[in-house]
Amino acid sequence: MKYRKNKFYKGKIVLIVLVVVAMIFSGFFGYNLFREHQYIATVVIDPGHGGYDVGSIGYDGSYEKDLTLSIALRTGRKLKELNPDINVIYTRSNDTVDWADNEEDDLIGRVIFANEQNADYFFSIHLNASENTAAYGYNAFIRSNDPASETIANSIDNNLTEENWLYNRGLEYTNSYPLYVVDNLDIPSMLFEVGFITNPQECADLKKVSNQELIAECIANAYNDYIVSTIKG
Repeated sequence: MKYRKNKFYKGKIVLIVLVVVAMIFSGFFGYNLFREHQYIATVVIDPGHGGYDVGSIGYDGSYEKDLTLSIALRTGRKLKELNPDINVIYTRSNDTVDWADNEEDDLIGRVIFANEQNADYFFSIHLNASENTAAYGYNAFIRSNDPASETIANSIDNNLTEENWLYNRGLEYTNSYPLYVVDNLDIPSMLFEVGFITNPQECADLKKVSNQELIAECIANAYNDYIVSTIKG
């Protein structure tokens, strides 16, 4: 009787295992375990400069590449928090660039990267610079035939204005100011200058974590609102 009892339990365990395997392959609960997440959109966020290229240098010696990276990572995190169904990918997530150390190949590399990731949107973050240290404000650069980015840029401006982050220097089109990373992508693409690193006060403000969080949230909300609206539409 003892032998039959053990045999019974072994048979029961085998049966349970077979049922579990069948459930996995049938997709009963294997859907979430094995199926790749179906994102509604992929946004490539591009922190300007990096590595060998420090970008513009602030009045206090700050590097543009450091501020763009910090704001970019915060923007990506905010966007993921707002909508886990949006895939966020960075051209760089640290001070290392994966392409050749020259400006031409650097720009080409970012475009190739966005294409390889099958990006739906491309957003490049930069800081402005001027010999006029009183110059300040943010502005966006897009293609003239890119209504999606124009809508998003206006939404970013509205969000920043509501948060009393001033001021908007206006939307500019690349047919009068060519930008390789914007002009050579077929998807909605934008280069956004968050402010002037050469303005002592604005540079100091942009280095504050609270302000970086505010800017990141305004950008993330704009992209999420637009992407969700296109899905619903």
